[in-house]
Amino acid sequence: MWYPGHINKAKNAIKKNLKIVNSIIEIVDARAPYSSRAYEFEKLFQGKDKIIILNKADICDLEKTKKWEELYKKRGYKVIKTSLKDVNARNFLIKNVAPLIPVKFNEKTAIIVGAPNVGKSTFINSIKGKKSTNTGNMPGITRGIQWVSAGNNIRILDTPGILFPELYNKSITSKLILIGSLKAEDDEADEAVFYAYEYLKNNYPKVIKKIVDNDLHKGAYEFILEFAKKRNFIKKGGIGDYERGKMTFLKELIDGKYGKITYDDIEEFEEIKI
Repeated sequence: MWYPGHINKAKNAIKKNLKIVNSIIEIVDARAPYSSRAYEFEKLFQGKDKIIILNKADICDLEKTKKWEELYKKRGYKVIKTSLKDVNARNFLIKNVAPLIPVKFNEKTAIIVGAPNVGKSTFINSIKGKKSTNTGNMPGITRGIQWVSAGNNIRILDTPGILFPELYNKSITSKLILIGSLKAEDDEADEAVFYAYEYLKNNYPKVIKKIVDNDLHKGAYEFILEFAKKRNFIKKGGIGDYERGKMTFLKELIDGKYGKITYDDIEEFEEIKI
């Protein structure tokens, strides 16, 4: 699993800086409210006041998201649901997040964390008031630890996106690929697409029907071939181009092109310490 040394260094830096902040702001992708918390949060943030921002609410299943909100609140988290791309980041921080941060020494300070591609870097860059060429969906692309001032005595300590050193569960790996938090390597893209097909077929069958409205696909492989043909990705002999179809389907899933989908079912995780 891709886990460069600078991410491990960043995790150590987070530990070192926790004592100087009042709260943890944790941004997660609302399509994977547990799986996108893919770092050792229970060890890193123990004893700290914690705020969870469920981002990308515009493309998640709101009924499932409500259950996650209730579970996290029950377990002591302060929870905000939003779509950060649709709000003014500075105003959102001041009006919605800052009131949840306790004051210490006349300041509100927090460390902001999140897996890659959950919206953290875009949020921070918007607060800064400038775009950054480093924003992207590659794990750890924001490599430094830096303070960001939002005015009103609010200071946020930014961190890189970090993942588990080893992902213990194949379904979590697939979900992280499907939301763009993890770059697929080797056969991981196939596994993620096959996982998505089965999950959509069982939980959101209308999405599958809308994408390929016929019964020729009896499984994920046939579905991708039909998807490729529909997009006019045709190989010699009139066969759909599987590789091109697979990667296009994967990208569109990451981008939320198929409507309101959530991959984490609360029943999978509610017994886990979260």
